[in-house]
Amino acid sequence: MRVQDDEQPVVVGFDGSPESRRALRWGVEEAHLRFIPLLVCHAWQSPYPMLSVTPEATDVVERMGRHVLDMGLIMAHDLAPRWPVRGRLVEGSPGAALVGASGIAEMIVIGPRGAGGFDELRIGSATLQAVAYSRCPVAVVREPGHPRADRVAIGVQDASLESAELGLAFEEARLRKASLLAICLCPEDCVDTREAAVRFNTNVAVWEEKYPQVQVETAVETSPHLEVLRHAADRSDLLVIPRRESDDPADLPVGPVCQALLREAPCTVLATPPHASGAAAR
Repeated sequence: MRVQDDEQPVVVGFDGSPESRRALRWGVEEAHLRFIPLLVCHAWQSPYPMLSVTPEATDVVERMGRHVLDMGLIMAHDLAPRWPVRGRLVEGSPGAALVGASGIAEMIVIGPRGAGGFDELRIGSATLQAVAYSRCPVAVVREPGHPRADRVAIGVQDASLESAELGLAFEEARLRKASLLAICLCPEDCVDTREAAVRFNTNVAVWEEKYPQVQVETAVETSPHLEVLRHAADRSDLLVIPRRESDDPADLPVGPVCQALLREAPCTVLATPPHASGAAAR
């Protein structure tokens, strides 16, 4: 089977930081699992947005950006010598570059923070921007806080889960030969969860028929959502969640539960946009 260069790639944001190197390794693995190309993306911008910056100075900064991108490409080729890997050098902010690339990507992969910032920073502005506005799922790769669990988890804010999101979680579990923990998150004041549980398990059963090789565990929870998902992340290698708690256009681009998990989850978080895209979702 041959990887087609015209397939939508896994796009990795790379700036040479340890976090971006970890994201690149994860992205190479994801591209392998999906049998699609890898695109390494680096954004450069002049450090001083002033009219007095000379073309020569701008050229130096661009060449430095090219050097960083080349480092990422060398690392990708070392990890996957015969895999189709391309590079993209973009002028502008890292977050905007990744949002722009999301239109042609199967998935965006990025670290929780990039180069610079301060040691206590848990999530960077570029990562939040990518999660908030990307048109495809965004994987925020963290160093695991526990041994490999061979489990993917997905949190659902209510029983009317978008099939695309659930399909993405099943596909990730299949690709990784992992089990799937699917959690229906009912309102905390919900007294009777039976109706929600029936709808939820019916939805899950549809995907179980499509993915018979995936071992599935379901749960219906009325505990605080963040608490439930933190506990799920403690027992999983990958947590799939919507980037916001509802489809209301007035809501924040990234909901408070997603923001907290991006900062605190001890595993990689795959944040999905409304009506998630991707091969499993189509």
